[in-house]
Amino acid sequence: MKHTSVSSNRTLLASFALVCVAVVGCHDAETAPKMIPTPSGPMKDLGTVIVHVDLIHHKVDVQPANSSSVKLPPGVSARFFGTAAQIEYALVEQNNTPLGGTDIEYNIHADFSNLLPFAIGTNSPYTSPTYPQDTMGVYVYFAILPYNIQRLGGPCPAGQCTVTIDSADGVYPFTTGTPQQYVFWKSILDSGGLNAQRPGRFETNQSGITGGIDYYRRMSFHTHGNVSDFSFGIAMAAPWVEPHENRWKVFYVADSLPNRINLFNLRSDPDWRVLGTGGGVATIQAPGCTAGTNTCALQLVSTTASAAPETLLYYRSDSLRASQDGYIAATMTATPSALSTSPSIFLGLKDPAKFVQLGISGTVTGFTDTTGAFIPTFTVATDPSRTSWRVSKVGTTSAAIYSPANSGVPLVTIPYSALPVAPARGVNLGDYDHFFFFGNLTQPLTATDATSVWSNINYEIGVLGP
Repeated sequence: MKHTSVSSNRTLLASFALVCVAVVGCHDAETAPKMIPTPSGPMKDLGTVIVHVDLIHHKVDVQPANSSSVKLPPGVSARFFGTAAQIEYALVEQNNTPLGGTDIEYNIHADFSNLLPFAIGTNSPYTSPTYPQDTMGVYVYFAILPYNIQRLGGPCPAGQCTVTIDSADGVYPFTTGTPQQYVFWKSILDSGGLNAQRPGRFETNQSGITGGIDYYRRMSFHTHGNVSDFSFGIAMAAPWVEPHENRWKVFYVADSLPNRINLFNLRSDPDWRVLGTGGGVATIQAPGCTAGTNTCALQLVSTTASAAPETLLYYRSDSLRASQDGYIAATMTATPSALSTSPSIFLGLKDPAKFVQLGISGTVTGFTDTTGAFIPTFTVATDPSRTSWRVSKVGTTSAAIYSPANSGVPLVTIPYSALPVAPARGVNLGDYDHFFFFGNLTQPLTATDATSVWSNINYEIGVLGP
């Protein structure tokens, strides 16, 4: 199995640990923002605060946005902002880097505590110290760009001093039509309540615990023109477990490969795991495409050159219960071997009881079993012009395939009882449930040529469609 990406990898600056049975931490990045959409829509805004930076006295103050002492930029309404009773930010100046002349790279050591009475960062209910297999993570985004910029001696004349955000993990339109830069923590933080002043699982800085790590992130700003003071606003978006939320959404946009290089470079926020048997090739197309412009796509190629079946499958393990609705949708061009009757390109989901998988061959499209073979009578003829897909599950009633993804009329529907039994999680260390997945898969069938090109994938728990 070969992976190649034309987009530049992020250099991560903070060490962290991540295991499914321990608190998950975060990574730090230095890069131009990438367009990696986040859990959105039903995800909650957990509160916006104003951060004031005083470079002369080396102070970073955090205040609620509705505080009378805070001067908001013109046109910003405080009524949409949350309270400091939800999230407590711990922002401290780090060592800064001279960039020449009057330019400085100003760095903030960023931590936070969860003050809410329930966990954030995951959709899955759990009992500590056993944690869900995957986490959707926590996103702190810049709700208000740097403003109130001052320089030594007074206000800054227009254009003579500036502050720009210099490190972020991506951009996404959380609350505006213009994408907002964000910092991502691959984290599950347990509820903290009133105890958040003491280190615990609900706090990103765990250095106060024996063997604990400070899972901080860095916020960096390029200041120009002898800047002495500036302000900005940050807010948080994160999934909540039931009963506080009943709908969860995750995106992948193909401007980089979806699986992590290592725990210091996730590449996608959140990241996907990869299952490969060798031979399949994944690349970001077209070569040289620009991240964040919707011009990139993930191309998966499987061939018969190895004379053996090949697998190149990406998956995530955000739990979908049998009683819950759910879907996975993709913009994807499928090019299976023209005359093959065996499916080789797949998109699907599962719950603990049943397996819901779309398979595409050169002649037939439809539901398949766990071996990849078509389920008789639940198929239609393959149409090469179809490039938008959705696989939906209606609780324990039925499942359906749609094309285009936003269509209200299914191509084919199958009763829940007729779906194959879901495969159990593997017994080997590191095995995970494949709750949501996509890719090329030809084993255990005979080797088949196939190319699939994916520009985006999203899945949602709790609803049947976008």
